[in-house]
Amino acid sequence: MRFVQFLPNTFTLFNGLSGCMALVAVVQDNPKMTLIWVLIGVFFDSIDGFVARAFGATSEIGKQLDSLCDVISFGAVPGMFMFRYLSDYLPYNLIPLAVLGFLITLAVVYRLARFNITPSTQLGFEGMPSPAFALFVVGIPFLPIDIDPLFIIAVVVLLSLLMVSKIPLPSQKFVKGRPTYFAIVFALLAIPVLILYRSQALSAVVLAYAFFGILYNRLKG
Repeated sequence: MRFVQFLPNTFTLFNGLSGCMALVAVVQDNPKMTLIWVLIGVFFDSIDGFVARAFGATSEIGKQLDSLCDVISFGAVPGMFMFRYLSDYLPYNLIPLAVLGFLITLAVVYRLARFNITPSTQLGFEGMPSPAFALFVVGIPFLPIDIDPLFIIAVVVLLSLLMVSKIPLPSQKFVKGRPTYFAIVFALLAIPVLILYRSQALSAVVLAYAFFGILYNRLKG
């Protein structure tokens, strides 16, 4: 029984380990391995809560561990990744703007701090989820077109604001034991695109989720 109680936390810690390995990949300037480790982190982040609810093993320490590991995988990793990316592609006189990459990290920290002090009964699906934002960031080098780094900075700033905002977005996770209608439709459209274009389409799919998610909730409301 004790093992079952600790199982969700084990998956959460694997998420944290994946984040550490992703940081190593960023330092080694290996975008492919960074993306792979972030995807592994997203996988463990997705199943730890599901396992906790399935075995009745939810706990306050589990909530805290989840946020702390998310800061590594979906805060520190994309922040460092964006800093290095902008340092490489910005014009020489604009390189100091690369520090804006860490706006991602600060936004994730703020979002998760707010999450940790919010009672579970009041939690909603507000703002851009940090795993989705991390996938958008680490998917940028695989885009099949060249994008002006200043445009990327603008998008990063907007998505950071969206992440800490209270703008409602539809959940991509199970709600009351079943996926949301939006999640089903979006998955049916996004999965074939990802299968065909894989990492080249990842950032675009995340942006599509943010845009159509906001539009869906506005029309729904």
